[in-house]
Amino acid sequence: MKASRGRPEPGRLARPLGAAVAAVTVLFATACSNLKEDMEAAPPEAEYTQAEAYVPMEAAAAESVAALEGFPGFEKRSWTEMPCSHNGVDDPDYTKIEIRYLFALPDSETDLVREQFVDALRDHWTALGYRITTDDSVEDTDRTDRNLVAVRDDGISLWYAVGGYVGLFIGSGCVPVSDTSEIEYIAPAGGIEPGGPNDRVSDYFPGGIPVTHEAVAPFESPDHYDDAL
Repeated sequence: MKASRGRPEPGRLARPLGAAVAAVTVLFATACSNLKEDMEAAPPEAEYTQAEAYVPMEAAAAESVAALEGFPGFEKRSWTEMPCSHNGVDDPDYTKIEIRYLFALPDSETDLVREQFVDALRDHWTALGYRITTDDSVEDTDRTDRNLVAVRDDGISLWYAVGGYVGLFIGSGCVPVSDTSEIEYIAPAGGIEPGGPNDRVSDYFPGGIPVTHEAVAPFESPDHYDDAL
């Protein structure tokens, strides 16, 4: 199956680069694609504010992980924001959140993560009533890269991207900007240590990541993930 012309191709972008740079290139492709989409229309009415969106987005990540038999654990998590634009002009009252989970490179090279998880997530998201908007593959000389994207009724999107690295990216769509003091820490899914070196959300918490019992935790990581990374 050929790649959809309107979607980024993380595997093709990543191939000429080193492993460390590959993931960054994938994420840059995401931002460019999102900016192009945002230029076509004004930000729609959102179900969540920026501060409110993190809980359902992280819960969507945890729910997806729970559907993956043999899940080896993610290597790292990060939060980022991208501008929402109308007619080429950024709207400062809106932002687009993306939560990014990446597998380690050895796990990203396995058939389990590159193939079986794509099939499992397709079935899982379809069963939940999510709309599959992209389901494509790109054949290369020594690997097959894939994109599987699902969109929920509340506007949250989930993208399972199979390239040099494999990642799960959860998007909010355009949401009204919140004051940074309103953003609560949410523990990561998939076996990542809350507040650890691979929980890369410190920019949102300059006073330190609040990894206490007060942190929001819409999921519990299964015990067998604890030593996965």
